[in-house]
Order: sequence, then structure tokens, then C-alpha cells
Amino acid sequence: MNDTSWRKHRRWLCVFLSALALAWTVALLWRAWPELRANLPRMHAGWLLVALVGNVISGYLGFEAFRALFRLMKPEAYGRLHLAHLYFTAQLMKHLPGRVWGVAYQSSTGDRASLAEWVSITVAYMVLTTCFAVWVAAIVLGFMRAIGWGWFASILGLSIYLMGWHRRVLNALFALFRKLPGRAFNRLGDALLPFVNVETNYKMRVLVLFAANWLVYLVSWAGYGLAWPDLTATDGIQLCAIYTVAWLVGYLSLVSPSGVGVRELVFVLLAHRFPTDVVAGLAVFGRVALLASDVLLGMLFSPFRPARIKSTDMHGNR
Repeated sequence: MNDTSWRKHRRWLCVFLSALALAWTVALLWRAWPELRANLPRMHAGWLLVALVGNVISGYLGFEAFRALFRLMKPEAYGRLHLAHLYFTAQLMKHLPGRVWGVAYQSSTGDRASLAEWVSITVAYMVLTTCFAVWVAAIVLGFMRAIGWGWFASILGLSIYLMGWHRRVLNALFALFRKLPGRAFNRLGDALLPFVNVETNYKMRVLVLFAANWLVYLVSWAGYGLAWPDLTATDGIQLCAIYTVAWLVGYLSLVSPSGVGVRELVFVLLAHRFPTDVVAGLAVFGRVALLASDVLLGMLFSPFRPARIKSTDMHGNR
């Protein structure tokens, strides 16, 4: 098979994978519909709509944080719309069994960045996303316990963010990468080097983007609280913190795509002080909202698939 034929087959494979990811996510939504329909009559439609819109906005702000990281490494590679296509298609693919399809699609379709660069950006993004998830959950649960605990979690998280993203810390970490066996770790360490020497204002911009993403997400869960009978906005925010912890456990479990099933089980166990029907209902709504947001944003940016660079430009016009 010559190079032109391989590129043609790979292009159709990418199209097939993106269509499969969309169909799979829609199928997950369809499976959740019976549980969703049983709880819908109890919900306040207006607040539920606010919550769903908030989820979509939060999802887009997550992309803007990813874009800030990507542009640090490849500033002129893709415009906003083309990069949004690569990002949100990969978000859909995270629901497929196996967790490599999204990065595989990005590196194949978005060939203005190498596989090592896509992996490095994804690793940096996931590390920051995970850290912010833990930080936000700690802040919310801290304030629920006492004001002092909430402020302690806020200050501690900010200190860890600033000290962790320090030249000496990152250089030591990347040096460890290069000592691991295999060329992949060496390439990963090299690809992450642009994140070492960054200005403080860039770090603060990334902080603001992630904070905005989580603030809107908290507001959307406050909407869930107001939409559910006998709950308050504060209850919704507290359940959001618990759901975030459950999401993290599910994602790290590696048992199922996106932690589906594990996430809901952990959520039910941790939210034991709330009525069982509330926890079960909001577990479904939390899952459906995330899936619906991925589908909507994936479809919105699906027409903006970037053109692949020509083979003659592989070492030139990148």
C-alpha cells in the first residue's frame, strides 16, 4: 500500500471512528432515557434548562483551557474552529471502550502536531483538570463544614498550583520521564518542555479559564438543586462536589469507558445523607448532562475538520 492510499484509508478510518463515537454516545443517552423520563415530571423545567445550558457552557470553557495549553506548544497550527473540532471529537471518543481513540484521532487528523505533542498536551490538560476537580471539591466540601476549612482549601490549592508549576519542580519531573525505559517517555518529556519556562501571567490566564469552567459547572448543579423538589441551590453545589469526586474515582478506575457505572456507584455511596431518590435521580441527570453536552458540542464543531497537510509539507510548512 503506497503512502497516498494509506492516507486515504486513514482519513476514512478517522471519519468512521468519529461517527461511531457520536452514535455510541447517543446510544448511551438512549439507554438512560427510561430513568430520565421517570424523574422529569418532578423537575422544574426552567431551572433544569439553566443547568443543561450551564453544562454546555462549562464544556466549551474546558476547550478554551485546552486551547491555551495547545497554543503554547503549537501557536500557529490551528484556528479556534479547527482545534475545537479536534478537541470535541476526541471528547466523544472518550466514551468508546479503550481510552486511546481520542488522541489517535487528533494525531491522525490534526497532523500539524506530532503524536508526542498531542499526548503531551493531553497529559498536561488531564493533570490540570484532575487537580482542579480535587481543588474545587475540597473548597466546596470545606465551606460546607466550616468557613475556615473552605478558605484553607482555597489557599492550599492555589499554593500547590503555583509551586507545582515551577521551573525546578517541572525540570525534576521531566528528568524522571527521561530515565524511564522506552523512547516514548523521553519524547513525552521533551514535548512538555514548553510548559517549563512560562510567564506568571500565562499561568494566571490558565487558572482563570479552569476556574471559569468550574464556576459555571457549579452554577449548573445549583440549577439541578433548584429544579429538584425540596432541594436548594446549596444542596446542588454540595452534590456537585460529591459527584466530582465520584467522577474522578470512576475515571481513574479504568473499569469502564469514562468511568460509567463506577462513577454513579461512588456518587450514591458518598451522598448517603441525601434521600435515595434524589441521589439516584441526580446521578442520572449528571451523566445525561455530560453526554448531551459532548454530543451537542461535537455536532456543532463537526463540520470544521481541518485539512491534512500535504506530504511535501511534512517538514516544511507546518
